[in-house]
Amino acid sequence: MKPTTIYTKRNIDTSNYVNTITGETLFSEFPNTTSINVKDENLAIINSEEYIIIDSKALRYIQTIFSPSDLAKIQRLSDMVKGTYNMLYDKNGMAHIPKTLRASLDYDESEFSRFMNRLHTKSIIHYLYGYKDGRKCKWIMLNPTLARKSKRFHKECLNVFDDLSKKQAEALP
Repeated sequence: MKPTTIYTKRNIDTSNYVNTITGETLFSEFPNTTSINVKDENLAIINSEEYIIIDSKALRYIQTIFSPSDLAKIQRLSDMVKGTYNMLYDKNGMAHIPKTLRASLDYDESEFSRFMNRLHTKSIIHYLYGYKDGRKCKWIMLNPTLARKSKRFHKECLNVFDDLSKKQAEALP
């Protein structure tokens, strides 16, 4: 991955700078110029096709209510989100249903059921019901105030979740 060079805009007084070749001031050559772009040799931007944004306040909150084992699984869920509903998808691009997610996390049925119930109770996940190929389906959404791969979400998705970063602030003494 090749990092992108960073340029910073800096305001200048163009009458204080002289073209060493012509002897003219920068102002006389470019009268409408008020700033220049300066290359920052010490910083670079790394672009990625695949990223996860995790809200640090929300993370601090869930660290107080979940075990390290559960947090590791929640982190795995964070890497599965996609779309305006922040639904969980498998590596083949198919939306997870509880059965496929349980297999992906390698949980037995009762342990998985308890885990998902805890996540749902604490507003980490929510279920979205709909139809696919004429059959009723139950998909899983992850709270976008915790983890997301996008900035845009359907309002219906946002309305069903608590803002976990605010929960962290409420939990402070």
